Amino acid sequence: MISLPSAEEALPLALQFKLLQSEKTPTALQTSLQSKSIQSILAHALSSVPYYQQHPQIRSMNGNIEWNKFPILTRKELQANEELLISKNPPKNHGKHFDFRSSGSTGRPVHTWTTEYAQFFWRAFTMRDHLWAKRDLTASLAAIKFLADGKALYPGQTSNNWGLSTAILGYSAPAMLLNSSEPVERQYQWLVEHQPKYLVTYPSTLQELAKIQIREQKLNSLHNISTLGETLPPFVRTLVMEAFNCKIHDIYSSQEIGYIALQCPLYDHYHIQLENCMVEILDDNNQPCTPGQVGRVIVTSLQNYLMPLIRYEIGDYAIPGKKCDCGINLPVLERIIGRSRNLVSYPNGDKSWPAYNPMALMNLFPLARFQIEQLSVEELRLNIEAPDTPTSEQCLQAEEIIQKAIGYPFKVTVHLVNNVPRAPSGKFEEFVSRI
Repeated sequence: MISLPSAEEALPLALQFKLLQSEKTPTALQTSLQSKSIQSILAHALSSVPYYQQHPQIRSMNGNIEWNKFPILTRKELQANEELLISKNPPKNHGKHFDFRSSGSTGRPVHTWTTEYAQFFWRAFTMRDHLWAKRDLTASLAAIKFLADGKALYPGQTSNNWGLSTAILGYSAPAMLLNSSEPVERQYQWLVEHQPKYLVTYPSTLQELAKIQIREQKLNSLHNISTLGETLPPFVRTLVMEAFNCKIHDIYSSQEIGYIALQCPLYDHYHIQLENCMVEILDDNNQPCTPGQVGRVIVTSLQNYLMPLIRYEIGDYAIPGKKCDCGINLPVLERIIGRSRNLVSYPNGDKSWPAYNPMALMNLFPLARFQIEQLSVEELRLNIEAPDTPTSEQCLQAEEIIQKAIGYPFKVTVHLVNNVPRAPSGKFEEFVSRI
């Protein structure tokens, strides 16, 4: 039978109860409560963080802060002012300090600091994700992620729990970890050997695993897949349903902020984790976007008082959505689009998201991996990693597929490569602008 929670269990259980209440709270009250959180961390930042104290635009406000005129913190400015963004007087009861370095897909990682207090919330949102996805916390979970220095290479690492978020509540379950730097064929074989109920990995890795599963049909244990770290294209959801007959629950997070949005329990869109952060979706004139309109993601952290990031432009684009009927009142993101370096540039100066058809290219090159690079406003290069050299007919068909989908007669050259490169973090981008 059940027993009273231990002192270690009581706090995370209490926080989960509060999160369950918060997600059902009427929108007006949510907005009011979040406003109080913003005012609290803003007052702390203005009184103890040199960057905000010294910023000329903030100083010119003379204490009369207008939120829509508060300067947006870019990634470049964060990198240039790491030390100035650290509070000189962080709350002592927020515990130990930790530092993180983000993946740095552009080659320049971001170095940030956080506290034990903020990490406690991170674990709480991890548990919320498990609850929303209705995972069995006693079943097996496999994770395929990138780890530096050759850690968790085949045969991988094993554990008797999924991590601190579940272990602290007394849950024990088999967990396996494999480095995503292993060849995808070995990753698939590793999964076949373990036959886990749940899988956590990157969308690009999952795409490759799904293609093998369609061919081999040896991995039949998966009930749910969690993706993170990269943009999840809609076609991958379709491919995974065909391959594994199970649903994806995507996570939108970053090292700098933590959890930003979690996928809705019922639909493919996302709910902003407003207990952890404030999210603004702004157009090029810094005006709020309406539902269905693509805009830049601007995030304000609410739990990190050591290095408060206020109106931080994280580098992503997203589409705000309308209110959801699932019973959760948290704000909606219809879709996370990607980073600015994933935009197509046209000769007339316009930019858009590459709407090419990956499924058509996959049918044309069934065993291949590919990446499109924009070399100029007139030229694209399709890099293909495949066992056989593409024929002239295949190259012409690929060019037609890309031109038709993107809507412009770019010159498309096809290159056979030994390896389609990933970022140093192990993440993968199917379209990259080099302009």
